[in-house]
Amino acid sequence: MKKHWITLFPYTFLWIKNNTGFIYNSKDFKNFKFRLNEEIARICHELVLPSNLYSTQLTTKDLENSNVSKWISLIVNKFNAGYLSTDSHKRPISFKPGLKLLEDKNYHMWEHLRGFGGNIMLNIHELTFYINSSSTGNDEYFKQVFFPLKNCLQIDVKNIISFIRQSQNPFLLNINIVGNIFSYTYFEQLINEITRLEYDFTIIITNDDLYRHYKRFKKTKWPSNVKFNVIIDSVPNYSLMPFENSNTNIFATTLVYSKQDYDLYFKHFEHLPIYSDAKVVPVFNDNNLKFFSNYVFITEDDLDETTLTKRDIFMRQVINTNDFGNLTIFPDGHVYANINLHPLGRFDDSVYSLIYKEFSEGQSWFRIREIEPCCDCIYQWLCPSPSNYELVIGKPNLCHVKP
Repeated sequence: MKKHWITLFPYTFLWIKNNTGFIYNSKDFKNFKFRLNEEIARICHELVLPSNLYSTQLTTKDLENSNVSKWISLIVNKFNAGYLSTDSHKRPISFKPGLKLLEDKNYHMWEHLRGFGGNIMLNIHELTFYINSSSTGNDEYFKQVFFPLKNCLQIDVKNIISFIRQSQNPFLLNINIVGNIFSYTYFEQLINEITRLEYDFTIIITNDDLYRHYKRFKKTKWPSNVKFNVIIDSVPNYSLMPFENSNTNIFATTLVYSKQDYDLYFKHFEHLPIYSDAKVVPVFNDNNLKFFSNYVFITEDDLDETTLTKRDIFMRQVINTNDFGNLTIFPDGHVYANINLHPLGRFDDSVYSLIYKEFSEGQSWFRIREIEPCCDCIYQWLCPSPSNYELVIGKPNLCHVKP
C-alpha cells in the first residue's frame, strides 16, 4: 500500500496561533493565511513537531477530504512544500527553520562567569554622543529620532575619545555626534581626534544651527570620514539650499507631523540634489495620533507584502533590530541602550561592564514581540521590532491587526 507524505521545505515557515495558520516562504516571499479546521490543524501540528522532521504522513481520509486536498494542493503548488506517494515507509527529511546561535546572551553571560568575556565587546555597532545643547533643540523629539537637546550640559571631549577607544572593535560601524558642534567648546580638538580615528562619523545638527554657522562650516576642513545629517524640523524650509554645492557629504532628514507636511516635502524638496539620500521621518507630538494611525501604524496589507529573508526573521526572534548594538551617551554622564529606558551606568564605568549589564539585566537590545497582544498574533515575527514610537506613545505596538 502506498504511503502519502507532505513535507515543508527548510525556507518555509509554518506558524500556528489559536485557530489560524500561516505559511511564509522566505525564498520567494509568498504567504498564505488559513483557518484551521480539525483535519488541517492536526496535519499542521504534526508538521511542526521537531521529531517529525517537517514531514507528516497523510491518511486516505485526509486525501478524500476536499478541504484538506485543496489545502495540500495549494501549499505544494505555490508555497514550496513537497508531496510524495511511495511504497517506502521512510519519512522524507526536511528541517524546520530554526535559529541556531553560537553566541547568544546566555553564552556571553556564561563566558563572563568563567572570566572570558572579551567577545561581548564585538556587539557594539554604533555610538551616539549628545555633546551639548542647541537653541533649536527639543527635549522631547530626541526620544523618537536623532535630535539635539534644548537644555543640557556639555560633554568633555576627553570623555568622548576615552569611551570610543574603550569601545573599539571591528563591528563598530558609525559614531554619531548630536548637538550644535559649532558652539562646542572643544570643537577644534574634536575635529582633530576624529581625523585620527578610522571610524565613520555622522554629525547630526539642525538646519537652523548649520545655516547660522555657514561661514565656519565652509572654512573648516572636514575629515573624509565625516558626513552631516541635517535635521529639518519644519516644512517648508529653504535655508539648506546654500549647502547644496558643498564638498562635504551632507544628507537631510525632514521631520513630518501630518499628511500636509509630507505632501509639502515632496512639493518643495524632493527635486533638490541634496535630498537624493534624504529621509522623511514622522514624529509624534501628542496631537497627531490620528496621523500615526493612518500613515504609520502597520496594516495586514503591509505584512502580506513583506520580503523578509530567513535571517531577517531569525533576528526579530532574538534581538531588537532598532536598538541592538547601540549605546547613547549623554552630557550628564549617563549611558543608555535606549534613551527611553533606565541608564546602564555612566561613561566612567568600563564599557565592558555596561555591555554585560545590558546582556544580563537590560530591556532594550532584547526587547522583542513576546508580550500581548503580539505574542498571540500570527504575524508576530514578520512585524518590525518594537521601536521608540511605542515607548513614547505608550502602546505595545503600532498596529491595526492586533491593536
